Amino acid sequence: MSKEFEAENISLGSWEKYFKIQLFKEIDSTNSELIRRGNAMSPLLNEDGTLTENGGIFNNTLVAAESQTSGHGRLGRFFYSPSLTGAYFSFSVVKEGGIKNPAMFTVTSAVGVCRAIKKLFGASCSIKWVNDIFCCGKKVCGILTEGIVNSSKGIVEAAVVGIGINLVVKNDFPEELRKKAGGISTAEFLSEKKISSQKLIFCCLDEITEILNSDENIIPEYKSLSFLLGKELDVLPVIGQEKSFKAKALDITDDAGLLVELADGTKKVLHSGEVTLHSFLG
Repeated sequence: MSKEFEAENISLGSWEKYFKIQLFKEIDSTNSELIRRGNAMSPLLNEDGTLTENGGIFNNTLVAAESQTSGHGRLGRFFYSPSLTGAYFSFSVVKEGGIKNPAMFTVTSAVGVCRAIKKLFGASCSIKWVNDIFCCGKKVCGILTEGIVNSSKGIVEAAVVGIGINLVVKNDFPEELRKKAGGISTAEFLSEKKISSQKLIFCCLDEITEILNSDENIIPEYKSLSFLLGKELDVLPVIGQEKSFKAKALDITDDAGLLVELADGTKKVLHSGEVTLHSFLG
């Protein structure tokens, strides 16, 4: 059972024409909620790749929450999601023929969030490949794209994109997180400009859907926002559990991979794994 944010007062306007919207006061995870729904409604695609009736219903579903009790990011890491301090939301995309490159939804969303933050707050952000957004040297946003997989067909039928943004960091924010995480504003600024979490959510969606609907090539903008390119990195591969290695970030490929150069001069494109700067703690 969903409940609208009692602390917010913003019209959903034309967004209800494009998204099936549910707003929660509290939820375990907006991504988990959509994954549960998508799996329950599968198959989302017909044999010819077109959307089933359920696929059409599930497409463009938005779940947002005032707080999450089990918010998570990549590798299952806990994402602290307290009430009245952030924007936490997930949306679904079902495409004919299936999802070919889920990472592009992460990249598109990262650029869209940066644009929205710039528009509402006048703050410039940078991106740590592939899914973290930083402001003033601290992480303010994490993005997680997960798939609804039809194992019998061997395809990803839908993408679920989850976005968590810290608007403010209050005094009760865990100390270990305060060293790495920050907020994009202050409570005073939010009050003065009448910026709510819902307003930020729909501004982000406006930017993200504009990119998706226009097929805009956002890789050049994504690269311009990256703070890793040209830097020495520690790379921790995930798939196969290979040992970590050092490399230099050279470029972002057209399919959102990270092109790196190893110590012996060979080059490799990363599509998964964790990367950090040598002097970076997060």
